[in-house]
Amino acid sequence: MNAEGKPGMKLWLKLLLAASLALNLAVIGIAAGAAWRFSGSDRHWQRPPSVGAMIFRELDRDTRKALRQQAGGHHGSYFERRHAEGEAVIAALRNSSFDAAALRDMLRSQAEARHAFHAKVQDAWVSKMEAMTPEERAAFADRMEERMQQRGKRWHGAGHGRD
Repeated sequence: MNAEGKPGMKLWLKLLLAASLALNLAVIGIAAGAAWRFSGSDRHWQRPPSVGAMIFRELDRDTRKALRQQAGGHHGSYFERRHAEGEAVIAALRNSSFDAAALRDMLRSQAEARHAFHAKVQDAWVSKMEAMTPEERAAFADRMEERMQQRGKRWHGAGHGRD
C-alpha cells in the first residue's frame, strides 16, 4: 500500500508495461523506417549500373571467363586474388612494425592490376563494337540507355550479351 492507503502497482506489472511499450516503439520505428526507405524520396540505392559493369556483361561468356582468369594471376581466380589483396592489407595494418610506404606500394600495385584488368575488358568490348554495323551499334546504344534508365531494376536482362 502507498501513503494514501491504496494498493500500489506490482513490480511485475510495471516491468510488463515497460516491455510492452519498448516493443511497440520498436515496431513503430521499423514501420516508419521502412516507409521512409521505400517512399521514393531518396533512391540512392537505385543508382544506374556502372558503365564498366555493363561493358563486362556485354562480352561473351568465354571472353569474360578468360579475362577473369588472366586477372587472377597466380591466385587462380580474380575473386581469390581480390581476397588475397584484402588479407595482405589487413596483415600490413596489424603488423606491429607498420610500414606506411610498403602499404602505399601494395595499394598502388593492386590499383595498377585492377586498371590493367579494366583496360583489357575495355579493349575486348571496343573490338566487339568495332565489328558491329552502325545499325547494330545504334540498337546496342538504345539497350544500354534503357538499362541505365531502369535504375535499380535488373539492368543486365537476358539476351543482352549473355550466352
